[in-house]
Amino acid sequence: MTARPLNVLLLAAATVVPAGAQQIPTPRLDGAEPAVRQRFASLQADLRADPGNGDAWGRYGMALEAHTFTDEAIAAYGRAHELSPRMFRWPYLLAALADERSAADSLPLYRAALAIDPDYAPARVRLAEALERTGQFDAANREYAWAARLDPANAHAHAGLGRLALADGDAEAAVRHLSRARELAAENRSFAVTLAQAYARAGNRQRGQQIAAAARSLGRINYRNDPVRSSVHDLALDARSYLRRANAHRVHGEFDLAERELRAGIEVDGARPELHFALAEVLAASGDPAGSLAAARRAYEQHPELEGVAPFLARALFQTGDLSGALAMAEEALRLDAGDVSMMLLVALVSAERGDVVRTVEVLDRAYRERPQDPVTREGLIRLLTNVGEAMVGSGLPDAAAGQFEKALDLAEEAGSPEAAGLRRRLAQVRR
Repeated sequence: MTARPLNVLLLAAATVVPAGAQQIPTPRLDGAEPAVRQRFASLQADLRADPGNGDAWGRYGMALEAHTFTDEAIAAYGRAHELSPRMFRWPYLLAALADERSAADSLPLYRAALAIDPDYAPARVRLAEALERTGQFDAANREYAWAARLDPANAHAHAGLGRLALADGDAEAAVRHLSRARELAAENRSFAVTLAQAYARAGNRQRGQQIAAAARSLGRINYRNDPVRSSVHDLALDARSYLRRANAHRVHGEFDLAERELRAGIEVDGARPELHFALAEVLAASGDPAGSLAAARRAYEQHPELEGVAPFLARALFQTGDLSGALAMAEEALRLDAGDVSMMLLVALVSAERGDVVRTVEVLDRAYRERPQDPVTREGLIRLLTNVGEAMVGSGLPDAAAGQFEKALDLAEEAGSPEAAGLRRRLAQVRR
């Protein structure tokens, strides 16, 4: 659906219309799951039965927003706010949607919500962010500070204070606030990157570079502890929403909640391989290898080329002792991604277990040429090269062994690994 201008939607929502004549904004539900259709039919029936009920309009707006019908949700929230002007939830949810299109238009709505409940810290943070985006930095700083007093564990409040301090040239305050934000939300890449900049500005470039390097491995996660907004997303009944909620739970180690969401999503649409793959990852993390393997198999059967599923299944098979299955799946993963060094290492491990020295050395040499940058993969390659070198020493092949140690040493030195010194000594012994 084409998004309509925000001011038009807000004007339509605020227009006084006789309650019985108020038009119900109706989304197009082509292709929607039966549960979604049933939910909307029920909410629309409630509105027809009692069109002057502000809470009914608000609940309808939440369902619309949860299923990404933004224009219709704005209209419904506007009507809910008009009919229930002392209810905090409706202007706040309306403000958050307005903010996605126009920070300036969201400001009066945030203020209207906070006039009803001034102590809801997440709303203070969102107002501060909107003020920051519109260039009202002093007002934004006051709102961030207020939010931090209301909730000292609000990472976004500290991050906002840190950003503004950095922009104002106060690197020391920026480091202090952003460090606290990073402590509270270690998974947030943006906080870590900004903290790295603050350290560099404060003159500690080495620490900044360390934090920036670590931040590269983080996903673009921006989780907020905002129960009012979260209650909207919890209403979505489509399969993708179950997956999204499960991923949010998984990031915070709530594996039982993630599993519950994924199983509910599979019940809605069991033909989605990404749901089965996500379930496999959650079950592996929660200590259920058999269940994880079964879920991974289902994902692979439905979509063999789904990103990440073949390597995951190869590792799962290896851990259960199915070396033949693991080798076949690792080779399939390499067919899909010829540069996957982790799968090269798995092929080398299985080949070594089977005594196939030629294949082991060949694959390790190929992995070495790829120059893996992931620390875990690189360390695994260094260990395998070292182990093969020691096996060659034991077999009376010092020249071949030296070649393996040289590759391991090269990778260790490139990474600045403390293992480099020991490898250097061992290489010298083998050469002698």
